[in-house]
Amino acid sequence: MDAAARPSGSVAEAVVLAALGTLLVAAVFAGGGSRGSALATVGLAALAAAAIGVVAALRGILPVARLDRAGSLAVGAAAALVAWTGLSTAWSIAGDHSWEWFGRGLVYLSFLALGLLAGALVSGARRVTAVMGVVLGAALGWALLGVAIPSLFEDGDRIARLREPVGYWNALALLADGALAIGLWLVRDPRLPVRVGGALLGYAAVLALLLTQSRSGLVAGLLVLVLWLVLSDRRLEDGFRLALLAVPALVVGGWAFTRPALVEVDALRDDRVADGRVFAILALTGAVLAVAGLWLVPVRRLVSERRQAVRTALAVVVVGGALAGASGVVAAVGNPFDWASSQVRGGECENDPGRLTDLCANNRLTWWGEALEVAADRPVGGTGAGTFAIARRQVRDDATTGSEPHSVPLQLLADTGVVGLGLGLLLVGAAVVGVRRGVRLVPLDERAPAVALACLVLAYGIHSLVDYDLDFLAVTGPALAALGVLLAVGRPRGALHARLPGQLAVVAVAAAGALVLVLPAAADRRVEQSLTASDAGRIDEAVAAAERARLLNPFSLGALDALATAADAAGDRDAAVAWYEEATRLQPENPDVWYALGLYHAIATEDQCAAYQALNRSYTLDPNGTRWVEGGLLDVARDAVNAGACER
Repeated sequence: MDAAARPSGSVAEAVVLAALGTLLVAAVFAGGGSRGSALATVGLAALAAAAIGVVAALRGILPVARLDRAGSLAVGAAAALVAWTGLSTAWSIAGDHSWEWFGRGLVYLSFLALGLLAGALVSGARRVTAVMGVVLGAALGWALLGVAIPSLFEDGDRIARLREPVGYWNALALLADGALAIGLWLVRDPRLPVRVGGALLGYAAVLALLLTQSRSGLVAGLLVLVLWLVLSDRRLEDGFRLALLAVPALVVGGWAFTRPALVEVDALRDDRVADGRVFAILALTGAVLAVAGLWLVPVRRLVSERRQAVRTALAVVVVGGALAGASGVVAAVGNPFDWASSQVRGGECENDPGRLTDLCANNRLTWWGEALEVAADRPVGGTGAGTFAIARRQVRDDATTGSEPHSVPLQLLADTGVVGLGLGLLLVGAAVVGVRRGVRLVPLDERAPAVALACLVLAYGIHSLVDYDLDFLAVTGPALAALGVLLAVGRPRGALHARLPGQLAVVAVAAAGALVLVLPAAADRRVEQSLTASDAGRIDEAVAAAERARLLNPFSLGALDALATAADAAGDRDAAVAWYEEATRLQPENPDVWYALGLYHAIATEDQCAAYQALNRSYTLDPNGTRWVEGGLLDVARDAVNAGACER
C-alpha cells in the first residue's frame, strides 16, 4: 500500500459518492418492501458499483482504508455469514427461499463495500452523511405528502399508519430515527441553507416517527437522542435546537392523533381527504415555525450568555412533556400499574393509536417461541435461510401467519443455526468496537456527522432485536453503508496496486453474484409465461417455458407447478401427478407441495387413497393450518380410505 492517496476532488471519488447516493435512493424508494421483486434490479446495480469500486481501488485509482482488527473482523464475519446462508441451500427445507436470501446477502455486502470505499475518501463521513440526509429527507417528505394526499399511495385511503415509500411503518420509523440525528448535525452548520435543510429534516423525522405509530421506532429514537447527547460536545445547544424543531412537530402530530381519519384504519375517504388538507396546512406551518426558530433564535449566544436559564427552560420542557404524556396515559388507561400488569401479552395489537399505550407483543412472543422450537430441532445449521415461514408450521399452535420471528437474532438462529447466529453476534461485536473507534479517530470537524451515522447503525441494531429488518433493503442497505463508512474513517489511507488477475477475480465474483440474482428472477418470468400459455391452450409453449424456468432455477417450485399445469391442460394426468410428486421430493417438509398433490388426486384423478396419503402428510407438517376444516378434503379422503379406497 502506498502512503499517498488520490486528491479528494478526483472524478473517481465523486463517482463513488454519486453511485452510493443513487443506490440509496433506489433502495429506499424502489426496494419493494419485504423480499421485494425489485431486489434483482437494485441488487445488480449495487453489485456492479461495488465491483467497479473495488477494481478502481485495486488499480490505485481510489484510496482505501487500512482496516483495524475490529473492522477486518466485522467485514469477515459479514462475508462468512452470507457464505453460510448460501451453503444452507444444501440442507434447506425450501432451497428456493435460501437461494434468494443468498442473493440478498450479496447485495448487502455490496452496500457494505461501497460504505468502506466512501469512508476512505477525504471527509468521507461528512459527505456520506450529507448524501444520506438528502435521501432520507426525500423519503420522509414523500411519506408525509401521502398523509396530505392519501391517493398518492396504494391503500392510502385505507391504511393510516405512515409506511411509504418503504412499505412498512416500523422500517420507515427506523429511517426517521437516522434522519433525526442527521438533522441535529445539519442545524449546527453556520451556513443558512444547510441549517434550514437540517431543521426541515429533523422536523419531518419527528413528525413522521409519530405518525408511523411505531413503538420500537420511538424507543430507538429516544436511544438515538441519548447517544447523540452523550457524544455531543455541545449538549445544551443541541438540546435547545432539538426543542425548537421538535415542539412544532409534536403539536402537529398531536393534532393528527385527534383526527381518526388520519391515524385509524378504514376511515371514510371524504374524511381522510378533508383532514389531509388541514394536515398539509398545519404541517407546512409547523415546518415554517421550526425553520424560523432555528433561524431567528441565537442559540449559541443564548447558551453562552444565559446558560442556566436555557438549562432550566429545557428541563421545564422535558418535565412538562413527560407529565403531559403521563397524564395522557392515566386518562386513557387509569391506574398505570394495574394496566401494565394486565397488558403484557402475546396477542395481536390493533393498528390504531391505542397501540402506543398497549404493551402487547403483537404475536412476537409466539413467533419467538416458535423460532426457539425450530432451532432446537436443528441447532447447528437451522432449516435454511429464509425458511421460518415454512418451518414454523410444524410447531405453531394456531393458524396465525408469520413470515419471520420479528427478531433478527432469532431469525438467524432458526434459519441458519448456532453457526449463523454466532457469525451474526461476531459481526455485531466487531461492529460495535469498530464504530466506537471510528467515531474517536475521525477528525474533530467530522465527528458530528460520524456520530449521526453511528446513530443510524444504533437504531438499526436496537430495532432488529424486535423486528425483521434483514428483509428490507430500504433499511439494511443504508445501515450497512453507514457501518462501512464508520469502519473506514479515521484509519490510515493509501492506494492498492493489484495485477490484472486480481482485478479479473473481482469481476468474476461480481458476475457470479449477478447470476445468483438474475437466474431466479428470469425463472419466475418463464413460469408466468408458462402459466399464461397453459391457460391459452398453447401446451408446447407452456412446457418449453416451464422447462426453461427449471433449468434457470433448479430450486424453483413454480417451474414444477407450471409443468404440472401444462400436463393437466394437455390431458396427461399421469405426467401432472409425476410433477407434483417431484415437488414433494424437492421440498419434502413443505406442507404446501403435499397439499397440492393431494388436491390434484382428490379432484382430478379421483384417487382418494393417494389423496389421503398426500393430504395427511400435509396435515402432519401443518396440523393447525386453515385448510383443515370439518368435512374438508382430508375428511372426505379419510372416509373413503376407511370405506376401502386403498384396497381396490
